[in-house]
Amino acid sequence: MPEIWVPIVAIIVPIIGGAVIIFLVLYYNHRKRQVQSKEILAAIEKGIEVPFPPPVKRDYLRLGIIWTFIGIAFTLAMWFSTYQMEATAWGFLPLAMGLAFLLIGYVERKKGGEEEES
Repeated sequence: MPEIWVPIVAIIVPIIGGAVIIFLVLYYNHRKRQVQSKEILAAIEKGIEVPFPPPVKRDYLRLGIIWTFIGIAFTLAMWFSTYQMEATAWGFLPLAMGLAFLLIGYVERKKGGEEEES
């Protein structure tokens, strides 16, 4: 009877652990936004000018390069370790993400250049 619990626990514990970690991160971010909102409202009520931080600009080209090379490395590692084409398919997911980030970065950079010229 105890032997049947090993695979069940091996499957359920990481799933529950991952869910708890995701919940804690989301809860922490929610509480952080609540505190920031209360601070902003308190400052507005006192008549203090609230400087809003500028929006964070993501560097999609850097992300694209990183994910593309992760995908290439993973694909090659799976190919050389198994010599099966089916195994290399898992490397195409990060590779596709990297190519998508590169495309987004290229389009944003091109769009940003057009706005500066106008």
